[in-house]
Amino acid sequence: MVREQKEELRKEIKQKREKLTKDEIKELSKKVIEKLKNLKEFQKAKTVMLYLPIKGEVDLTDLFEELLNSDKTLLLPKILGDNLVAVEVSDKDLIKEGKFKIPEPVGGRIFKPEKVDFVAVPGVVFDKKGCRIGFGKGYYDRFLPRVKGFKVGVAYDFQLLEEIPCEGHDVRLDAVITPTQIYLRR
Repeated sequence: MVREQKEELRKEIKQKREKLTKDEIKELSKKVIEKLKNLKEFQKAKTVMLYLPIKGEVDLTDLFEELLNSDKTLLLPKILGDNLVAVEVSDKDLIKEGKFKIPEPVGGRIFKPEKVDFVAVPGVVFDKKGCRIGFGKGYYDRFLPRVKGFKVGVAYDFQLLEEIPCEGHDVRLDAVITPTQIYLRR
């Protein structure tokens, strides 16, 4: 029952996301980046894990250069076997297509999840209680429980619902940021 509900939500929201133009994605992503940078947890973080966008996801790549030229360490996800790992990136040119045709870093030092201070988490659907539905492969579900730092979902407004199906293994995020709002989990 829950699996079917999640699949239906995935399909519905992915269709909406695919209708966004490149200009809309760029404009909405800029707004999300500004809200992200204003979070005190982001400002205090030494290690920041972002992601490389696929299929119309909020695009945080404009933030990469800023992080690379700061005292923060930029981390990006990479899939190794059945696990997602956080890899240090020192040059944005060291990125290639990986598993599932998702861009990921080449080389770089792997950070343990416990050492990540701040994670921007992509997803398909989020709710105001911090629940998230991803693409269904479980990589973030296996990674996030070990992260001691601040976990924030990154989404467009239409990706944030009042409530979605949330199972026991689903890790709740600390916040969800959209172009218009920041929802902190209570």
